[in-house]
Amino acid sequence: METLFPHLSSTGPSPSHLEVMATYRSSFAALVNKGSLRPLVLPYHMYGCLLLLLYLCIPHTQQPVIYAVRWPVLVVILAFQWKTLWEATSMSMATGFAAGLVAAWGAVWSVTWLVLNRPQFDAKRVNRRKRRGVGRFGVKTGIGKGEEWEEGSGERSGEERGEGEQNNGVTKQGNGSATGYRNGSAELKYRGKAEGITNGKLEKDDGGVEYYWQPYPDNFLDRFTWTSDLLINFRGPGWNWAIPPLPPMPPFITSQLGEEVTARSISGKSSVGLQRYDTRSELARARLPTFIVGYFLLDILKVVMIKDPYYIFGPNTYALPAHLEGYSPLTLQFIRQAISSLSIIVSLEMVFLLAPIFLSLICGSRIFGLRAEPWYYATTWGSWSNITHKGLNGLWGGWWHQTFRFAFTAPSNYLIQNGYVKAGSPTAKFLAFVFAFGISGILHAGGSVSQFPSTYSSHAPIFFMLQALGIVIQMSVCSAGRGVIRKFPAVVRRVGNSAFVFCWLFYTGWWLTDDFARGGIWLYEPIPFSVLRGLGFGAEGEGWWCWGHIGVGWYEGRHWWESGIAI
Repeated sequence: METLFPHLSSTGPSPSHLEVMATYRSSFAALVNKGSLRPLVLPYHMYGCLLLLLYLCIPHTQQPVIYAVRWPVLVVILAFQWKTLWEATSMSMATGFAAGLVAAWGAVWSVTWLVLNRPQFDAKRVNRRKRRGVGRFGVKTGIGKGEEWEEGSGERSGEERGEGEQNNGVTKQGNGSATGYRNGSAELKYRGKAEGITNGKLEKDDGGVEYYWQPYPDNFLDRFTWTSDLLINFRGPGWNWAIPPLPPMPPFITSQLGEEVTARSISGKSSVGLQRYDTRSELARARLPTFIVGYFLLDILKVVMIKDPYYIFGPNTYALPAHLEGYSPLTLQFIRQAISSLSIIVSLEMVFLLAPIFLSLICGSRIFGLRAEPWYYATTWGSWSNITHKGLNGLWGGWWHQTFRFAFTAPSNYLIQNGYVKAGSPTAKFLAFVFAFGISGILHAGGSVSQFPSTYSSHAPIFFMLQALGIVIQMSVCSAGRGVIRKFPAVVRRVGNSAFVFCWLFYTGWWLTDDFARGGIWLYEPIPFSVLRGLGFGAEGEGWWCWGHIGVGWYEGRHWWESGIAI
């Protein structure tokens, strides 16, 4: 949006990140006062998402007219998201990027649920309720038919409304794959008690609670919670559309749902290496140390990055800091891409850890019900073996976080399910790559557009489409040379896959990392307290407290509905 420093012409020392942020804040405030720019305002800039929520709360399975209204509703949402994309930003640099990404995501998510899927017809989630007639220790509860309590809900069960375990005869797994949770090996299936498994995986002291499939509810309050869960649950744990990389649900739930208990359900590990935790203690032992280490890593990375003008302006002509002088351009590029990549991964992991730590460990299921159970929060990153075994395809399809996978695959799955494209055909595979990496490019381009400093928003889509190209090249070469490649030892093939991934990312990664830096995203303050800066390792004027300019306040719009909390 704005270019306020001569970073492409000046050859002297770079201004400090504190000077740069002070200049940005001053310019931002002036543009907001002029009315040419708006901070990210809540709830105003969420109106598009709220409209999607409210529309899906209105039953339309028996109302063709209401179902047809989804088209004008979608047009309104897309128009509002487009408006948000171009007018909203923030002086919290990560929030500024998120403003555009969320605007684009709102549009993509709306198309996913209004056009490419029919949630009221097909979707259902796992819910829990008190067991009928018998309490925790076999004592009668006095709860009879039509009176059972459902956690977080006052609705009657689907069975009592004449609905069976299947909704429209289909239990769909995410990404258009088949029925039920299919992450387990087909040849390793168990029938819980029939196999005599007594290790506690199938039997659990559940306090008189049972699990069941909940289709689209009858009353408004239950529809509201059901639909809210649908829209904020990107990976789909506990839903019949859960993405395949997730581990299956725990055996003590799967067995109650009348589904097969697979070996992967018992182990809690998915086909790509994501791990499920069934108790709060397991979750705490695994995730709290990761959070603590991540916190200090962010502190170290921030101190390192603020000493290099690249992470303040992106590519620039300022003098290099002393510790980077003398390196060749390729070495310098490697160092900067490595630090950028590590910062991206750690920052994402810290964001992903907030939900399990707050909802499950701090609040627990007494407050948030089923959505606070530990099994809901599988790990984010797959096994490294995805890369060594499958190369670039394994990196993006198995190792990298799969948060947006359902939306990325929804267009190609829609075409397959409706007979426009044959599953497994070259056309289907090509479209899957184009849609997945194209949508990802659009989301990141949205984040680039909404950043306050000037960026090149076309660079993110170029980067992601180059990843699709790299996958096609590697798969084609491996297919053509299969006979020769098979003769190499397994370790050589794995090193070859890893080397290709490293080289491809090295020579294409700058399209994304340069634009992240150009937009000032690394100027964001990731942590409230900094040990290193408190000890004097930061810039002059910095100390222990880092959120002195967090920038949250009240924004007064021209109309009352435009006013709200500015972040």
